[in-house]
Amino acid sequence: MFEDKEHLKFIQYCKDKKLDVVVTSVIETQGSTYAKVGNKMLVNSNDEFAGVLGSKFLQNKIIESSKEALKTGQIFTFESIPQDESSGHGTSKYKIEPFFYEKNYDKINEYIKKTYSLLIFGSGAHVTSLILMANLMGWETTVIDIKIHKEFVKEADTLLELESIENILDMDLSSYNASVILSHNPKTDDMYLKALLNSNMNYIGMMGNKKNMQRIKKEFALENDKRFFAPIGLEIGGNTHQSIALSICSQIEARKNGKI
Repeated sequence: MFEDKEHLKFIQYCKDKKLDVVVTSVIETQGSTYAKVGNKMLVNSNDEFAGVLGSKFLQNKIIESSKEALKTGQIFTFESIPQDESSGHGTSKYKIEPFFYEKNYDKINEYIKKTYSLLIFGSGAHVTSLILMANLMGWETTVIDIKIHKEFVKEADTLLELESIENILDMDLSSYNASVILSHNPKTDDMYLKALLNSNMNYIGMMGNKKNMQRIKKEFALENDKRFFAPIGLEIGGNTHQSIALSICSQIEARKNGKI
């Protein structure tokens, strides 16, 4: 399934340029491989691509196979087997499937899944790195705040400015997969959390000191709530704004993949 912005933007780009598209999917692996089952790479009729499945040799193999698929119009598979058995690399099997603009990319929608979405509360300078990291992950990013500082969040996909803090309680948050409260404002954070706990969101993270987070967990009865992560982020030892963004996205990705 395509569930990140890179793939979906690539498909839209191809539609706008009236280009044909080939989807290469990893369908089987044995041993140690770079890409796992379900990973995909797209190649269009101009040899442009989105996604990476492995080495330069494999990349070229997929591009050449994509040309063949566009030429024949056929779906086929191929297997990548390392020539040197001592290399430690495993084997992978790939499915090559062409989709043509003139046929409106028939059935390509079967590959498309709603993009994973992250809702970010707060728009200060400390949010910039998180947005960039989330964009790199291919997630849809939405920033919400009472007064949005656009210079810090211009890379977000959507900006939502609240007229008053109470408005958050009337909003439908069901379309978002994960959220992080980074507003650093006790007057607003509790209200944001109340709204999020009434949603079906799978990940709710909050930034703050441990003492305050313990208060919030007790006040909202969140000691055993597996959706709530506070203080936010995995412990990776870094303290720069980039490493903090990485720790937050790592925790969200782990939750997304059922690892925590």
